[in-house]
Amino acid sequence: MFNYDHIYKSFRSGKLEPFYENLYPGLLVYASRQLGDELSYLAEDCVQDAVMDSFNERHRLGNSMAWYSYILKSIFHSSVSLVRKNNSRNNYLDSGVVEQATPDLDVAILEQEALDMLYQAIETLPQKYRVILRMSFVEGLRNAEIAKRLGIAEITVKKQKAQMLAMLRDKLQLPPPLYFPYYQVITLICNNYM
Repeated sequence: MFNYDHIYKSFRSGKLEPFYENLYPGLLVYASRQLGDELSYLAEDCVQDAVMDSFNERHRLGNSMAWYSYILKSIFHSSVSLVRKNNSRNNYLDSGVVEQATPDLDVAILEQEALDMLYQAIETLPQKYRVILRMSFVEGLRNAEIAKRLGIAEITVKKQKAQMLAMLRDKLQLPPPLYFPYYQVITLICNNYM
């Protein structure tokens, strides 16, 4: 069993050796499990980002358990974000939209900016819509399965999906004349993924 208080006090004072010797390997395993086989090579990046964030917040975190929980939550959120981005990328590549675009740098940059805008818009959705989006587009569940898991009627799921998509389209609207390439890419993404 680790002496979390000792490790935390050392970490807080800038002595990182106890942390790296005792906790770091387990955190790498945790991140790898969260990321899955396909993305496990990013585990060290997730852990290092969490360590850096916790080091910056070390004086705000009052005790060893709060500090360790902060690190675990940071790793979890980073992992989930990477998995979602990877799933979206795979869905995008599988959709055939890539074949319609020319493979030059400008298009790739526009596509990435559009995806970033889409992710930001999704993050602003109310929790109930994000749950439905995750179940539908990440887990691949059908409306009936979502309704059963949430304990609501299937028609409610359909209505909430329609409301969610309308909210996303509203959040992603850009003036077509001035920003047409962005608008076009966002429209393609919404039509193909939503």
